[in-house]
Amino acid sequence: MAKFVHADVVEQILLRSEVKYLIRFKSVCKSWHSLITSPRFVNRHLNHSSNKDRNDSKIGHRRITFADDDHRPRNLVGSSNGLVCVTSGYLQFSVVNPLTGEVTRLKRSPSPYMGFWLCWGFGYDESTDDYKVIVKGKNETRVRVMSLKSDVWRVIEEVKYKFITKTGILSNGALHWIVEDENGKKLIISFDLSKEEFKEIPQPDDVRYGCSYNNHLGIVKECLCIFRRSNCCSLDDL
Repeated sequence: MAKFVHADVVEQILLRSEVKYLIRFKSVCKSWHSLITSPRFVNRHLNHSSNKDRNDSKIGHRRITFADDDHRPRNLVGSSNGLVCVTSGYLQFSVVNPLTGEVTRLKRSPSPYMGFWLCWGFGYDESTDDYKVIVKGKNETRVRVMSLKSDVWRVIEEVKYKFITKTGILSNGALHWIVEDENGKKLIISFDLSKEEFKEIPQPDDVRYGCSYNNHLGIVKECLCIFRRSNCCSLDDL
């Protein structure tokens, strides 16, 4: 009589498997392929791998490499659920899976002003189970977005803020930047990846706090944080 392993047990075994084996396991059957390629599994496997890497100084397998002849410098646009978005000269965006080495190149924008970026960002939209790239040209007020599933650039909104930070910081389903409004006031704005809307973020009610050109955004324990870059090493500057 045939015996079957419970699906939960199979998932736990696969979560503990190395990526090089997962790539092969996708060919075992349709159910394994569906599980291994699902965003939920990818995220859980990433978290498990990250926990292992904290005690492993040899993380060379996390390096991002390209198998093409393009030697132009690349810039980091953002990362989400283990995927990394980068861009090169002539604004060729690519989404890379560092674990599998898979690279997805996105369609170039038709805008004539895309040669000079003012801001950009990359993140996962849980409502559509899709990843999105957000860009705004230096000489434009229009903001464009592309989802990986559609591979089509769309103009979604016009903004009049002057962006101080270039790369959007992903937190709680939204990208965040430090900007300056028309009155010269420094603000933090967010872009909701599901609603595709911008809004201003309330600032800390503390006299010691103040947005400036020296401030930067980051993530600490999954929470948005702001810090000031300085040439000295005093903790007072954090």
